[in-house]
Amino acid sequence: MQEENWEQIKAALPNQGKPPLWTRDYILICLSTLAMYISFHSLIPTLPVYIERFGGTTGAAGLALSALTLAAVISRPFAGWCLDKYGRKKIFIGGLLFFLLPMIIYAWMIPVVVLILLRFFQGLAWGVGNTGSMTVASDIVPRERLGEGMGFFSLTLGISMAAAPALGLWLINSYPFPILFHICSLLLLLSIALALFIKYTKIETRSDMVLRPVFIEKSALRPAMVIFFVTMSYCAPLSFLALHAAEQGLSTAGLYFTAFALTSLISRPLSGIIVDRCGRKGYDICALIGTVASIIAVPFLAEAATLLYLVAGGIFYGVGFGFLQPLMLTLAISNVSPEKRGAANATFWAGYDIGVALGSVLWGMVAAATGYKLMFNLTIIPLVFALAVYFFRLPGKQPAKQPKNMPAL
Repeated sequence: MQEENWEQIKAALPNQGKPPLWTRDYILICLSTLAMYISFHSLIPTLPVYIERFGGTTGAAGLALSALTLAAVISRPFAGWCLDKYGRKKIFIGGLLFFLLPMIIYAWMIPVVVLILLRFFQGLAWGVGNTGSMTVASDIVPRERLGEGMGFFSLTLGISMAAAPALGLWLINSYPFPILFHICSLLLLLSIALALFIKYTKIETRSDMVLRPVFIEKSALRPAMVIFFVTMSYCAPLSFLALHAAEQGLSTAGLYFTAFALTSLISRPLSGIIVDRCGRKGYDICALIGTVASIIAVPFLAEAATLLYLVAGGIFYGVGFGFLQPLMLTLAISNVSPEKRGAANATFWAGYDIGVALGSVLWGMVAAATGYKLMFNLTIIPLVFALAVYFFRLPGKQPAKQPKNMPAL
């Protein structure tokens, strides 16, 4: 009788019958990716300081990020194809190793010109390593829990974006610059060590991949376009909010990023759970919530008149980005076969990188011509485009019926 009651209790559990998510390999790829991200994001605010402190100009300081972003956009399509053609392990770990090499050289306090050239090389490696980690994770996560799994996996990005820049700045203010590069190198070694213990899924390569290599996955283009417009808007506060707040007499712009980070961390796994529970409707609900929340954030940031405005903007933008980024990543990989996941991940992240790079240049020009307030208000336009691209459907033939939790794009 007790055994029958226990079976009834187990049958009532919400995840009963679903494959486990928190497996050994899933935890390993999460930890490996987190170590890689912390090393990466620690350099974003610190390398410009390095360049200006050791003889570079303000313009040269901006080249550090531009060189990396451009190189990553170039390498991602090739990385995706190599991941699908030659297997996940050697390409992923190879990308991490090549990302590590310039980090070791940075500790020698090299000239600024050499550093920027190495940053371009490191960007090529970043495109491979980052695309590799996402592809490995999408292989490991059970298809029935894809939204939830990628939502929790994307916390590695959120945690790193929240903590790593502050960690990097604290290190260079407290210790000599080489200490930062040594710690980032150790984090990459840890990432490689963890990656070596993962049991990688064997992917059957199609024979036509050699004759017709796939660099761009067509089914991932729509989510890549959505995230392109989202990151175009998102990079405006990332690049210019501190300057805008200073013009308003506020020195607490950091609280925006704190609010953004906290709400983003909460909303990332939540969006994945909604998707897995509600199926196709869940995708639409999360896309609408994420875009509307981001649009609501814009007028708060455009005013930036009080601390309350900054925090409110951070909360709404955190919810928006936390819902949209993992949602679009899940969309990009949900309808592709395993041998195309590398190309799908590469397509998505290329859209992400191009949005950040183009937006940083565009909003800087707009701010110079119109001022920060109007510039921030104009960032609503890409978000409206993102919403239109997501919900736009071509008339005519409807797609074939798909499993309940898979969206029709």
